[in-house]
Amino acid sequence: MTPTFFPTQLDFRKWLEKNHDSKTELIVGYYKVNSGKASMTWSESVDQALCFGWIDSVKHSIDEDSYQIRFTPRKKSSIWSAVNIDKVEKLIEQGLMHEAGLNSYKNRTEEKSKIYSFEKEEVKFSADLEKLFKSNKTAWEYFQSLAPTYRKASSNWVMSAKQEPTRLKRLNELISDSAQGTNQWKDNKYKKK
Repeated sequence: MTPTFFPTQLDFRKWLEKNHDSKTELIVGYYKVNSGKASMTWSESVDQALCFGWIDSVKHSIDEDSYQIRFTPRKKSSIWSAVNIDKVEKLIEQGLMHEAGLNSYKNRTEEKSKIYSFEKEEVKFSADLEKLFKSNKTAWEYFQSLAPTYRKASSNWVMSAKQEPTRLKRLNELISDSAQGTNQWKDNKYKKK
């Protein structure tokens, strides 16, 4: 699919007004600032997409002056980031939300809102699991030397497992990696598959 470039967010909004309920996707092209060509920003496009119940996906480079992002109608089961929830609250205050966007926003669930590890409060290891981790002094010291964001994401990953055997398995994996002095987030090892 060839990307469509919109010089302004108003142009994109007009496309969404006409097509939000009949199209299933749109590849939006963006010109980088140094290209000298008129283009809405990614943030502006997300604002407009949210107004109509659409969402962006992964960015892909086209060439040195431009890139593209795929937009689709938001699924009922989609995740709502804290950033997008805040954006919608502001768009509601500004009177910019279309009925389709409001319906999408109202149908979100708490289980699918603000669930990314960096958005959550840190979940501490249970007393038993922390004791097990501390029993391997090398692993515990290495883990404590890591950045707080890494420790938070790791503890959330371990404790987010629904069953105790899975939490234990994840903790043992984290202990093993920490004992070897490796940071597995860099390799996406602990991220959901």
